[in-house]
Amino acid sequence: MDGQRLLRAAGRGVAAAVIGGLVGTALTRGLMRAVMLVAGGTPQFTWAGTAFIAVFYILFLTPGAIALAWSRDRWPLFLFGAGAIVIPVQATGIATTDLEGLGPFSSGQWTVLVALFVGMAAAYTAQAVIAYRVARRGARRPVPGRVPIGA
Repeated sequence: MDGQRLLRAAGRGVAAAVIGGLVGTALTRGLMRAVMLVAGGTPQFTWAGTAFIAVFYILFLTPGAIALAWSRDRWPLFLFGAGAIVIPVQATGIATTDLEGLGPFSSGQWTVLVALFVGMAAAYTAQAVIAYRVARRGARRPVPGRVPIGA
């Protein structure tokens, strides 16, 4: 294993996770505030909470982003996809808990909430796409026609 290549992949993967995680944090934090306002709740956001969300996003994107930077094979997609999917699944659980004491919601509130939830899905997608593209920018490409020894 080439140590330099591993360091470059790790650096690119961490950078990809940080960029994607910070963009995702900015987008989703604003949408979370809007959801609470529309739902009639009291938004109680802190800088510490925002930092926790950013760290959470970055931590779950990092292993897959490093794998994507390391290899163009298919297996990194599974690792990256698992981390990217955990983020909105966890956020859905938190949102359910935060919104359960509020309501009932009017049809107008539901209309806006559904639009905001679609916006959240778009933000999570954008976060993953950004991290994917940054990580894959320098990934090692397989050499066409190269047959492994012993095959």
